[in-house]
Amino acid sequence: MIQAVDLYSKHLNKRCGLTGPQLVILKEVTTHKLISVSELAKTISLSQGTVTDIINRLENKGLIIKARCQTDKRRVLISPSEKCIDILRNAPPPLEGKFTEAFTGLDEWEQQMILSSMNRLVKLMSAEKIDISPKP
Repeated sequence: MIQAVDLYSKHLNKRCGLTGPQLVILKEVTTHKLISVSELAKTISLSQGTVTDIINRLENKGLIIKARCQTDKRRVLISPSEKCIDILRNAPPPLEGKFTEAFTGLDEWEQQMILSSMNRLVKLMSAEKIDISPKP
């Protein structure tokens, strides 16, 4: 899975000069036309700090326009630039979108089997089960 994500990221970067998280953010911003940083972070399930860093890079590339909210100066509102809209016309879908489309095309029994396996892996890797006490 890690290799698939890495290969897709390289393809995406080569094709349109974006990372996976940048593409996800641009698609979401374009969908809303105008969204606050905190709303965007909640929508895409990333921390506000991570989203802010990515938005700053996207603004430097001329893909995002940031503006203070007129009614609440603490809020920063994000909107897509024309350059962003042009890039997204030719950008491939985010990897998550491709996965979702393929996953929903599976039979229900196969979806359940995959979900069960993934839940089991999450439990096996659970941080609360990791013993970090020093060994005698």
